[in-house]
Amino acid sequence: MSTPNQMPKRSKMRQQLLGSLIETKPTSWDRKVLSKNAEGKEVVQTVKVTHTALRYPLAQNVSELNVNRAAKVLAK
Repeated sequence: MSTPNQMPKRSKMRQQLLGSLIETKPTSWDRKVLSKNAEGKEVVQTVKVTHTALRYPLAQNVSELNVNRAAKVLAK
């Protein structure tokens, strides 16, 4: 008797690693710029900059190509 081909099980650890590589969080910082007002005095202007960044800093070392490859392996 022949056995049917079994689908490989998806590794939960790989799923968690892939999730960690693409997880983002909101970040913001204050950007300060020196400028002169109408009287010629220097004034510090503060602008709040917001965007999203990767939650784990080491995930920045992994290229987008490798993240896509890992996702394709898990999708099979």
